[in-house]
Amino acid sequence: MSNKELSHLLGGFVTDAVVDTLKNTDISNIQLDSRLVTTNGLFVALNGAQTDGRLYINKAIELGAVVALIDANDTNFDTSNYSIPVIAIDELELKLSEIASRFYDYPQHELSLIGITGTNGKTTVNQLVGQWLTLLGKKTYCMGTLGNGLYGQLVDSPNTTLNAIDLIAHLARAKQLGASHVVMEVSSHGLSLGRVNTLHFDVAAFTNLTQDHLDFHGTMQAYADAKHVLFTDAYSKTMVLNGADNTAKGWIAQWQQQNRLVELSCFNEPSALALNNVVAKNIAFDQQGFSASLSVNNSSFNLCTKLLGAFNVDNVLTAFSCLLNAGFSAQQLLEHVSKLTPVAGRMEVFGNENTPSVVVDYAHTPDALKQALSALRVHCSGQLWVVFGCGGDRDAKKRPLMAAVAEQYADKLVITQDNSRSESPSAIFADMLEGIEHKEQVTVEHDRTFAIKSTIERAKVGDIVLLAGKGHEDYQILQCGRVDYDERVLAQKTVENLL
Repeated sequence: MSNKELSHLLGGFVTDAVVDTLKNTDISNIQLDSRLVTTNGLFVALNGAQTDGRLYINKAIELGAVVALIDANDTNFDTSNYSIPVIAIDELELKLSEIASRFYDYPQHELSLIGITGTNGKTTVNQLVGQWLTLLGKKTYCMGTLGNGLYGQLVDSPNTTLNAIDLIAHLARAKQLGASHVVMEVSSHGLSLGRVNTLHFDVAAFTNLTQDHLDFHGTMQAYADAKHVLFTDAYSKTMVLNGADNTAKGWIAQWQQQNRLVELSCFNEPSALALNNVVAKNIAFDQQGFSASLSVNNSSFNLCTKLLGAFNVDNVLTAFSCLLNAGFSAQQLLEHVSKLTPVAGRMEVFGNENTPSVVVDYAHTPDALKQALSALRVHCSGQLWVVFGCGGDRDAKKRPLMAAVAEQYADKLVITQDNSRSESPSAIFADMLEGIEHKEQVTVEHDRTFAIKSTIERAKVGDIVLLAGKGHEDYQILQCGRVDYDERVLAQKTVENLL
């Protein structure tokens, strides 16, 4: 990446007088983390939720920063004590996407962008779209919960939607690697914090909205409003909405956008407002997956996949609709649909005909747990077990709700740790048990590894054991800190030891 003149990066965000003083100052890198600053760096010292970046300006200077940016909201902060210019900008965080885009020469303009948002399913849809595009011969860069990188070569990500600077840097990386498409999970946090402000998606898709992140948004309406931003003309050319979701139904009924609306649904006919509608009927489930009759703008097709669960019907239809509106024909897409495989840690099955089936799934909300258990019930000839917990330092309101769902939809319940973080596991368990009617029938086990091993050993052939909450993650965050923990490996080894 070639150096950029600082006056170019900040033009329009500071006064002309300040711009004049910035000419001939070249920037070679932009960083939010002072530890990553190198020679001729621009350090963005945000006052964030975890720490105040302004405390690290001197550290950034030691590493080569030639200028620092701060938010202008604190007029009492003294910028005169530093050996480099410290520039205050109004609403700095919301402007970082544009500053980064100028630095990286707007890579988003040369990529086909597909954005996925929703409470549940966005990671699966993200990976299905990436997998489908790869099968179609397109080099695809995926960004989201599972990581960032070319499909099948993901590197762990600290957030579902990266900060604005790193996000644009990854788009530049995607362009450099020759990707034609980027499929990105777009979180409500990312939208609220302006991380995708300079992106305009070719297709944006909405999976559903259920309770989550109320610790950040406060109310379900605020949560919905944050998601809805993506489905405006400023952000997207074509919007794909799940017509079965109540929030999506409300948006469709009041649709005022100029760009294309695509509605997907199972069984029900879509709204007359929608174009390029996708409807699935005659859905049948078996041990290998599901099949359906697909109607695409009144043309009929047969669809057959190896994915388990009713909710995966919505996920496949969402991915299909995204790609249909990204320029691929139904025939092209359906040629490859039978090759799609489950996403790691999303309804991933371990075991064989001589063992209980063990399913690892990331379900960590009441609705996701309900969907996972309901999906497995139709495949279960014995008892349906669930081993699950709830995260610490997160929305506590969903704990009794998740437990109530588990009691209603599973036969056997084992409550254990998830990522307890700084909270006492016992306190989390107590919150969960508030949602249980028959507490005497619930097993509570602090150690997740022991809980899983002992449950699988107790289960019989024909039973299904759902391990919910961790999915693809390879760690736990406990009071003692982060520890290595891979539930997929644990499930595989425990099943193998039964033979």
